[in-house]
Amino acid sequence: MTTVTEREVRFGDARYGFSVGHGPESLGALTRKLEGLDADRFVIVADTGLTQDQIDSIARCAGEVAPTSVLTAVADEKAKSLDVVTALAERLIPTGITRRSVVIALGGGLVGNMAGLLSALVFRGIRLVHVPTTLLAMSDSVLSLKQAVNTSVGKNHLGTFYAPVFVWNHLDFLRTLPADEIRSALCEMIKNVLGIVPDRYDEVAARLRSDAQYTPEDFAWFIDLCVEAKCAVMRDDKTERGDALILEYGHTIGHAAELLTGGELRHGYAIGLGMLAVARIARELGLLTAEDEAAHRTLLALNGAPTVLPAGVTVEAVMRTIALDNKRGYVKATAGTRDLILLEGLGKPHRPGGAQITQVPEAIVRLGVESIAGEVA
Repeated sequence: MTTVTEREVRFGDARYGFSVGHGPESLGALTRKLEGLDADRFVIVADTGLTQDQIDSIARCAGEVAPTSVLTAVADEKAKSLDVVTALAERLIPTGITRRSVVIALGGGLVGNMAGLLSALVFRGIRLVHVPTTLLAMSDSVLSLKQAVNTSVGKNHLGTFYAPVFVWNHLDFLRTLPADEIRSALCEMIKNVLGIVPDRYDEVAARLRSDAQYTPEDFAWFIDLCVEAKCAVMRDDKTERGDALILEYGHTIGHAAELLTGGELRHGYAIGLGMLAVARIARELGLLTAEDEAAHRTLLALNGAPTVLPAGVTVEAVMRTIALDNKRGYVKATAGTRDLILLEGLGKPHRPGGAQITQVPEAIVRLGVESIAGEVA
């Protein structure tokens, strides 16, 4: 069966096409979409974890339209750096690209971020097309204008906001995706349910499977939910500094855990753990009920996601790392506190003083981190 659905995503004044397809005609439709760009050259930045057949399938689509080159990038948190983006640029420019050329980001969110930042920087901006190959990228990272890389001391410290001309989600790429990759991606969807669309909670709970065995229709349903949730908060907040900050729910502690494992802890799993920690913190502050906190754990358990930090990631290390989180500065710093995004009920961001940032005493932050460091009542 072949299915292609198209819609427009709007984040402020940025608008781009967002297509979801599967089956043999999906790639033919992609070729027709690329024809509409009137590009003189395509350069594919491809994830080295992809098979040659996967890379060739997109190279053929682009090659039917204009001369096409393929560069590869390693999908590794340690390689997500400005040095690697510079090296890509030094391989990209000699291909003969011009301001009419297009970069195609082919891979997961990590390679998508590097290719996205590359597109934003070369010639001060050439066109970008995302062809994500993971569920996390399809349902989360390409639904944002953020393009960023890491520094040695934290995630996503260097970046900008840059929109693609369109996103093409080819669900056939998900057929060989490991179960852990699928479960990890769905942790970000769970974040959207808990923080933005709690009215979808029961539907999601009924659809989640710990074995991660889903049909293309299931994947399309999950992606559609994420599109609706993210558009709801980003429609008037394309730089994610106001209402859309809720998309960072669980990320401060989650990013710390992810960084401390060198990326071995999958991103979505890290965010799931971060959400459990901040749910405990919010409960300690009297913002969430025990039932609200349990609702976090229930969805993550139905998804088969971990609920405890990996061995070797200590509470002390997490506390040190969150001190360098990239969300610092939205509100004036207060000694002895850490800035976190919290809920005061499912779907209800806590907004002390109107900001979506809560300054939490370090002792209470520590309690939250300790709650995911082992079995804590």
